[in-house]
Amino acid sequence: MQNFSFYSPASLEDALIYLSDHAETCKIIAGGTDLIPNLRDEKLHPRHMLNVLELEELGGISEIENTIRIGPTTTFAELIETALINRFLPLLVKSSSQVGGPQIRNRGTIGGNICTGSPAADVLPAVIALDGELELRSKKNGTRRIAASEAVQAPYNPNLGPDELLTGIFIHKLKPGTRCAYEKVATRNAMARAFMNLSIVLQRDEEGVISDVRIVPGAMMAFARRITVAEEVLAGKKPDEFLIAKAAETLLGDLKGVWIPDYKIPVFRNIFKRLLGELLSESCRNKERVYAD
Repeated sequence: MQNFSFYSPASLEDALIYLSDHAETCKIIAGGTDLIPNLRDEKLHPRHMLNVLELEELGGISEIENTIRIGPTTTFAELIETALINRFLPLLVKSSSQVGGPQIRNRGTIGGNICTGSPAADVLPAVIALDGELELRSKKNGTRRIAASEAVQAPYNPNLGPDELLTGIFIHKLKPGTRCAYEKVATRNAMARAFMNLSIVLQRDEEGVISDVRIVPGAMMAFARRITVAEEVLAGKKPDEFLIAKAAETLLGDLKGVWIPDYKIPVFRNIFKRLLGELLSESCRNKERVYAD
């Protein structure tokens, strides 16, 4: 049985003061779906626990002109059910629906998924593919923003100062006609850690040329990042089977020897080629992978 001080702040300012006072010995808890098992298994031994789940300032989903702000304590179930997210960020709905089972989705939070820094995170790769930004606050240094791609610097090592708190996730609405896809491979449909996942966001101009593409694998590296070398193969070109195959081999060349076992390579190649082919297909408009609001 672990012994630590458990504190539920009355306000965000109160939380920042407590975190500043106990930064080196404090863990932050919201949904607790990752933290509680680690405490139970004695993998962590904090002296202080800061409960942020009930802070109104850290919840909610709102629209700010062309940007959507998501509070870090927003649960996966809330993301799935919110009309604003379904309309403008369907990739986030798809990735959230693949997190654990119903109990985990009802309790787990997007902020926890990002800040845990797991290589197998389901939602962080999608947030990176959506070009999201993270708002971080501390009592001492105030507010700063970082790209979601900078959220994790090593496995289970988020890029936050010990006194910093994630206070918002900001994502621009996808442009009309943007297509996106997400797929996860795991041992079973629910409550399973990802063997691999893949997020793709793609735009084409009126002539069919790829004007923007973002490719982010998950559980394939020590931490999620965009595979820009594969994106560069596709950007500015009209796609065909040869180009898709070239992009796939470029993608795998960037991954090989980095972190993944060899058995993942052919599986991931097939997933990438299939998803990209579907996104580039004219029939994509009739499938759930398309965003065409």
